Amino acid sequence: MSSPQLRCTLVFPMSKWIMHDWSDDVCVKILKNFKKAMPERSGKIIIVDAVLEAEGDDLFDDTKLVFDLVMLALSPSGKERTKIEWENLLKQGGFSCYNIIKIPALPSIIEAYPQ
Repeated sequence: MSSPQLRCTLVFPMSKWIMHDWSDDVCVKILKNFKKAMPERSGKIIIVDAVLEAEGDDLFDDTKLVFDLVMLALSPSGKERTKIEWENLLKQGGFSCYNIIKIPALPSIIEAYPQ
């Protein structure tokens, strides 16, 4: 008796406020390891972290700036990132498709797909 093949999407949720603790190089390594562990066509990761606005028109800009200064003091290699910095980081980590979802809170939700 043969069993039907199931097609599913695997989601790898990352804990909140993890990527901002690390340098770009370490984050790229983390992303590459996630990419290796997921199905090429049906996986995605979810990152919950701050996304700084270059224009400075976000409700939480002042708080995000303070978080960036705290990261400088507590974790010299960590930082808060702008949308462009997230885009570069995700592409270097092998995630060419992504979606940044702004929510009415300090962090944003970043969905990243390998293809």
